[in-house]
Amino acid sequence: MYFFYYYPVGVDVGRPRIPVVSLLLGVSMVAIFLLSLPLRHTNTVDWWAYAYRPASFSLLTPLTACFLHGSWMHLAGNMIYLAVFAPALEKAVGRLGLLVVFCGTGYLGNLVQGAVTLHLNPDQAWGGIVGASGAISGLLGWFFLRYSYSRIKLAYWAFLPLQGINRTGTVFVPVAVGILLWLLLQVVFVLVEGKGSRTAYGAHLGGLFSGIILATALGQYGKGRVELWRVTAWRERDLGNMHAAVAALQKYLERSAWDEEAWLELARLRATCGDFGDALSVYRRLAQVQRDRGNWQKVVAIYSEARRGNSAFVLEPDDQRKVAFLLEKNTRFSDAVKAYLDFARFYPDHAEVEHARVRAATITLVRLDKRREGMDMVGEVIEDFPDGVWTRLLRQRTRGRLRPRTNRSG
Repeated sequence: MYFFYYYPVGVDVGRPRIPVVSLLLGVSMVAIFLLSLPLRHTNTVDWWAYAYRPASFSLLTPLTACFLHGSWMHLAGNMIYLAVFAPALEKAVGRLGLLVVFCGTGYLGNLVQGAVTLHLNPDQAWGGIVGASGAISGLLGWFFLRYSYSRIKLAYWAFLPLQGINRTGTVFVPVAVGILLWLLLQVVFVLVEGKGSRTAYGAHLGGLFSGIILATALGQYGKGRVELWRVTAWRERDLGNMHAAVAALQKYLERSAWDEEAWLELARLRATCGDFGDALSVYRRLAQVQRDRGNWQKVVAIYSEARRGNSAFVLEPDDQRKVAFLLEKNTRFSDAVKAYLDFARFYPDHAEVEHARVRAATITLVRLDKRREGMDMVGEVIEDFPDGVWTRLLRQRTRGRLRPRTNRSG
């Protein structure tokens, strides 16, 4: 006996932290199945009135049938596929989008199954069609178009006794390989089981191709191709090919300029490649975007990251002073001193240089408790700004603590 069995257990694309609609769909189908068990053999509720009967068409039953299942195995198989593919699609198309895709492709898949039954096996046309298989197949078709670059993780069991093979494990395969393998198995089962099959393979195939057609019509393939550049950049980065990662990420950003996380990664990659000027330009642009949105905490984070990588990084004068103040306010005193001194170093003619140096000296002396270094900074400020307003206040606070200074040019 030869045996090969597999199920998808994961995909290598992102998913929402909490896939709300995916969870609701799964919970609703499980709950409906559990509620149906004690009612199937009673006259309390005609549960199977909600199944889809091709010979007695109604507008709603192709949809309601998606939420009914005939057995535990039927339900479990669909829940596995839902758990693997639905969250990734929810992230791509949104909560409402996922609901529409699920219901729409499930509806169309059941209609296809009904047409197949009426044409090939009309004696079964009064029988009920139930299950989310058409909708799940629709998710597969949509996933195939949207994430054509992704990989599916398969758990498998292969039993080939004549070859001495009895193996289980997991393997990543390209999404095209995984779904084409699934499609091939559907065709094989149809040929083996023939007209008498109780499995709705028409719904499977109808759902799959309706998902592909709808995704194509709504431009999902093009969006996937754009995302491919981003994924390629991450993969090249992980392989250590930084220049190739930069090139791929630039192509992605040409079409997705709104992706701030990608811009931030581009700055990091350019710095890693030694293109410090380009890296600092990207950091500065990101900081300005966040400043315009009033998101100063992100401005501080961007500044801090850029400053760690290159001490020549500085923001526009007013932005630099604001960042220095926020660093001080957040008790990041060492970083605040550097920010104030960078302001004074890069903008020596600015009217607020005196204040920046006074703040740097005060923080060093009082907050960091570096007395010698702090008093040296106080002496330099008093020497450079003998008549300044902020300097007079500093002199009053440190009176009696100043030490005689030697000429700095000597």
